[in-house]
Amino acid sequence: MKTRFWIILITIAVTLSALSLWVDAQQEDSRQQRREQRQQMTAERRAERIKRREERTAAYIRHIDSIVLAHNFIFNPTSMQRQPAGPYHTLTNPSFEVAYRTDYIDVYIPFIKGVTPPYYPVVFNYILPSVSNYTTVQHEGGWTVTFSSWLYGGSNYIFTLDIYSASGSAVLTIKSLADNTVVYSGYITQVY
Repeated sequence: MKTRFWIILITIAVTLSALSLWVDAQQEDSRQQRREQRQQMTAERRAERIKRREERTAAYIRHIDSIVLAHNFIFNPTSMQRQPAGPYHTLTNPSFEVAYRTDYIDVYIPFIKGVTPPYYPVVFNYILPSVSNYTTVQHEGGWTVTFSSWLYGGSNYIFTLDIYSASGSAVLTIKSLADNTVVYSGYITQVY
């Protein structure tokens, strides 16, 4: 009788162990399926976000291209630096800009005069009804807009604006034989 009791007890223990292993295997399969479903949903959401971002970027590039081609945009500088190794200046005045319009260019931007020390800051504040050598060239990353002007003075200034279409950021370089080159970083916006 004792032997039979032990056999039944062992049989029950083995059955419970097997049942427990089977339940664990089922739960692991279920967890694995849920994991795979989450990974698939995450991959689908990621692909959808990437697609939406690419669509927004493409729309923004088209917008930037259209305002550059229409000659109807404003360069808003956020920093400037005298070249080759002058101090970096953050520009916080929201009024500083170079507005490219169809019939004139409005220049209101700080500049650092001089080729050798002492350098001194000035603000270019000109409305230019006509400029020389105005060109707009598209390249892989965006646009380069160039023009030159005497700015009603004795020296010719060459303005070169490199625009990066995907970000709307831009770098303006103003060169002159009478002064050091000054480089501005900023962004462009549409004229409203």
